[in-house]
Amino acid sequence: MTSYIKPEIPLIPELGRFRGGGSRPMMAMLEITNKCNMSCPVCFTDAHREGPDLAFEEIERRLDKLIEIAGPIPLQISGGEPTLHPQLGDIVALARSRGFRNIELVTNGIVISTAQDYLDELVGRGLTAVYLQFDGLSEQTYKTIRGQDMGQVRHRSIAAIRQAKICCTLAVAVTRGVNDGELGDIVRFGIANIDTVRAINFQSATPFAGRYEVSSRERSYSLDELVAQIEAQCEMDDGGFVSDLFGHPQCNSMSLVYVVEGRLKPLFSHISPQTRRNFLGRDPRQILLDLFRGKEYFCRKYLISPRTWKFLAEAVDIFGTEHRLQSLLKARHILLFAKSFMDRPTLDPSRLNKCCYGIVTDKGVYSFCAYNNLHRFA
Repeated sequence: MTSYIKPEIPLIPELGRFRGGGSRPMMAMLEITNKCNMSCPVCFTDAHREGPDLAFEEIERRLDKLIEIAGPIPLQISGGEPTLHPQLGDIVALARSRGFRNIELVTNGIVISTAQDYLDELVGRGLTAVYLQFDGLSEQTYKTIRGQDMGQVRHRSIAAIRQAKICCTLAVAVTRGVNDGELGDIVRFGIANIDTVRAINFQSATPFAGRYEVSSRERSYSLDELVAQIEAQCEMDDGGFVSDLFGHPQCNSMSLVYVVEGRLKPLFSHISPQTRRNFLGRDPRQILLDLFRGKEYFCRKYLISPRTWKFLAEAVDIFGTEHRLQSLLKARHILLFAKSFMDRPTLDPSRLNKCCYGIVTDKGVYSFCAYNNLHRFA
């Protein structure tokens, strides 16, 4: 466990705002509506069935501001529920025309699970992936976190994403005492659907300024606790998650996990830190995005590099002694992310200053935690 002492937080009105020339996010969220077709007990935006849509002209302005601050970085289009915005297809096309190449739809899946043509149209306009709300595999989990059973909707959504020939990330709001015993089963579900599910993001459910109406308001998971739960439930070797790739080490951790003879083997536990840093370089984001695009694309792009072969020479140890390289290139793998958010009492400027996840607002681009604790309803 990492020892950590939180400093006192100064009262700075624009705390957490990204500015050009300083730190910049690696990914940004654009909220296009506060309208939603659900009323989840846990909702950091406090979205409602009736809410305002962002005007197209304002969306243009916000995208231009994001480009000014950080460039056309990976973009998540969110809400509320973004599929309720009447101009979603035009918004996706606009982002594409502005140079954004990784455009992800953050959704509860209700619309895309029943409207294949609609999802296909979004893909045709430039959508590249879906970030699907996926809190577990049990009916009770969804009733507690989302207010209704959403299991079948999630399964139909994945089928629709598969048919649209794009991929998705499962977004899990890990809530202490509710779904924290299902993390291993979620990983196994993802691997069973590996043709479509390329990553799983386990993020601590956090009482931001929005709704947090679960019966137990126990403290959110720290990053160390979250990683320990995932490793234990997946029966993974220790050391497979690394926290030095992006953002603050108390905020983000990730693992690249392979299926070896029916067991989950984290690749990074077999790679020295120096080899890993040499391979990933100064911009690990791009390599992770290329992994997300699929094994064939990744191999075509990176197998010509000497640093890739150095990386592979250490990586193949997880496959034993025979046919190791062939096994590495053929085996199923999935990206696992762990994310620990800060609530108001634990906000730390040093973590905010290294934030890699931004929200594009009318006042600029803000750190996710700063905006949701301090600025969303100010």
